Amino acid sequence: MISFDEARCTILSTILPLGVTRVSLRDALGRIAAETIVADADAVPFPRSAMDGYAVRAAESSRATREHPMEIPLVGKVFAEQAESNLAPGTTLAITTGAPLPDGADAVIPFEQIERHDSTIRIFGPVALGACVFPPGEDIRRGDELVASGESLSAGKLALLAFAGTTQLRVFQRPRVAVLCNGQELVDPGVTPGRGQVRNSNATALNALVAEFGGVPYDRGTAPDDPAILSAMLESARDDSDLLVTTGGASMAERDLVKGVLKDLGAKFLFEQVAMRPGKPFGFAMWHGKPVCVLPGTPAAAFVCFQELVRSAMARLSGRQATSLPVVRARLQGSLHARAERRYFVLARLDLAPDGFVVTPLDNQCSALVRTAADSNAIIVVRETSSQGASRMDSGELVDVEVFEWPLGLVSADNDTQNNCVSTRSRRL
Repeated sequence: MISFDEARCTILSTILPLGVTRVSLRDALGRIAAETIVADADAVPFPRSAMDGYAVRAAESSRATREHPMEIPLVGKVFAEQAESNLAPGTTLAITTGAPLPDGADAVIPFEQIERHDSTIRIFGPVALGACVFPPGEDIRRGDELVASGESLSAGKLALLAFAGTTQLRVFQRPRVAVLCNGQELVDPGVTPGRGQVRNSNATALNALVAEFGGVPYDRGTAPDDPAILSAMLESARDDSDLLVTTGGASMAERDLVKGVLKDLGAKFLFEQVAMRPGKPFGFAMWHGKPVCVLPGTPAAAFVCFQELVRSAMARLSGRQATSLPVVRARLQGSLHARAERRYFVLARLDLAPDGFVVTPLDNQCSALVRTAADSNAIIVVRETSSQGASRMDSGELVDVEVFEWPLGLVSADNDTQNNCVSTRSRRL
């Protein structure tokens, strides 16, 4: 059995990113950039009006006051699509938002701040140099890094690339992840379980987690506790995948066959147990150049193992910079005990309070439960102690929390507004 940190480092140092393909921007959402893209020009390279208003020479407005307004002849209009225009001294041009600033102009007065009289405008105070003007290159400067290799491509990043003139880019291939369950007692969700049987929730959870993290899941079904059938199903699952994930049959009991069958098929295990709770039976192997993650069959343990270790394997395959869940510090509500020489991952609820994040461990941490993963949105990481005794963590202490679903409190203001609008409409109806 190796430490959790050793297990994670082994996975990250063993797996290499997949190949690279080129896609258009419209197909790049959620993909992982395989190149760093740098702006080759300023954007926008000319000064623009930031408002609908009037382009002026700022120095000419210095004597304008409320008591003694200044009248300036209006001699034309400038629209956003115009390439060139000139502002003669002592005049003004109407200008729309985004339009190139005319040569000679160095400021814009919003139309709300003036009075217009036929072919003149009246201003009531000096205009600051550069007022209401976007300077050249305000958005992007030549040489700016727009996207880093390994970065996930969000809608905002794609918009930035489009603005800079990028139409295609190189991205890493999505990892194809085969999920194979094992267990004689497992039946499909649509089947009524007999005595001694349970519905297979792990297949649904793991395939969904793979897709949620940007992979392509392949549900390879459920293998019975038969070495010959299990062997054939494992080989088939390996052949059309970049990563094989199994769940069930991972421990050391009579029917825990997966690791033994994999070894017989030529898989080389780099470790077979991890000093973590839950998830101790987790194993990691390389099989004909492909990584294999062997997860325990208990639902909460399988969920934690995916979030803590399979996620790292997928991140490395997909070329991601970030290989683990985001971490925040939160105030503990309740108490916990650190375990001697074993990392403890506690499924919990993270919430946002007026003074920061608070986190509450779920009452029942039994690894056999399905409900704990459904009710949680975060994992409290309790680092192992070096001594045999357990150390207590009390309510109010700050703890490290890994977040896999951000709490609703982060968007409560928008929700409150929406709920108020709905309530108002209901009352009117």
